[in-house]
Amino acid sequence: MTIPAQPARVGMNPTSGDEVNVNVGALLRQFVILKENVGHYQAWLAGVNLVELYSMDPDLEASLKAAINTLDTDLDAIDMTFINRLVGIW
Repeated sequence: MTIPAQPARVGMNPTSGDEVNVNVGALLRQFVILKENVGHYQAWLAGVNLVELYSMDPDLEASLKAAINTLDTDLDAIDMTFINRLVGIW
């Protein structure tokens, strides 16, 4: 009996549809978690004065808040309909 030849596998290339499904699902779950975390940080940073509370330089505070605000706004613009369906949230 001969064993059929296996297709060449390079690096992390998936070998089955199930593996593709699991990998994409895990990636999308990580994205949803990251998006939620950015939203939490944005909400927290909006109500806190880092200069007074942590003796942070005002320019650094402004830069941090601007970066998180921009990232939160951009992430909120993403249509999550299919992502939520694929990760089972919807």
